[in-house]
Amino acid sequence: MCPEHHRKKSASNGIPDGRLDLRQGGLAEVWKTVKSLVTNVPYVLVVLYGTFDALITNGFVAFGPKYVQQQFGLSATLAGIVFGQLFAKDVVSCAAKYDKINAAIT
Repeated sequence: MCPEHHRKKSASNGIPDGRLDLRQGGLAEVWKTVKSLVTNVPYVLVVLYGTFDALITNGFVAFGPKYVQQQFGLSATLAGIVFGQLFAKDVVSCAAKYDKINAAIT
């Protein structure tokens, strides 16, 4: 650890910045905040949506070429190219739709 004179101190209570002060009920504040987040239904649903969306997208990208390879009897290289072309088309069409919606809003 750093010597005491090298640590930055917060102006209010002299405790090093970024550290939790357990002497002043800091842990109780953490639990209140966690409880507030867990009981906030919209927040929990957004976090779950983001988690499942990332899992599905990562699985699709990771195993999609292998699925195309097995289903159509293609080589690994050709399956990757075909899958990449299909996936790139979807990304571009989604981006175009987003641009149209964004232009309509502004």
